[in-house]
Amino acid sequence: MNKFETNIGKNIKEVRNERKLTQETLSNMCGFSNTTLSSYENGRKIPSLSTIAKIAKSLQVSIERLYYGDENKSFIISEPNEGKKIVNSVYYLWKCGVIHHCENVMGGTIYVNNVELAYANGIYVRLDKFIEPIVRLVNMLNDYENRKNTYPDSNKYLDMVLDSTAIEINEIIKKENECKK
Repeated sequence: MNKFETNIGKNIKEVRNERKLTQETLSNMCGFSNTTLSSYENGRKIPSLSTIAKIAKSLQVSIERLYYGDENKSFIISEPNEGKKIVNSVYYLWKCGVIHHCENVMGGTIYVNNVELAYANGIYVRLDKFIEPIVRLVNMLNDYENRKNTYPDSNKYLDMVLDSTAIEINEIIKKENECKK
């Protein structure tokens, strides 16, 4: 156990207190028992990385804040970098063959797997894989954006939408891999 691991519990407790949350409230947000959270905070147990990530998300802080106690002491400076997240997402989709770039295309409507796609003159990005789940996801996200205030727990609904689409895409990948065998 290194010096940072021994301080994780202290850091969790410190942030929890800053947020004015009880152990019971935070443990419910994270989906584990109050006893488990108490064990982390008192240093009797060290949470796994996925558990630290879950706690950090619930507390709305970075993992580094819980691990190092102060993000400025971390080896990785975590400044918000939305541009990098977007670039990495697009790169990953391109690398996996999900999207493709085309230029100088005449405007109109095209159909891919019976899905109508309208596009303007010029440049567009074409979906080459997972078309139906991605189009459905984008439509659901647009609907969510317009109606998010009507959901009892909009974050939970959004997580459900994202998770269900991820499961659907994973099933497609699994079937593709089985066919390759």
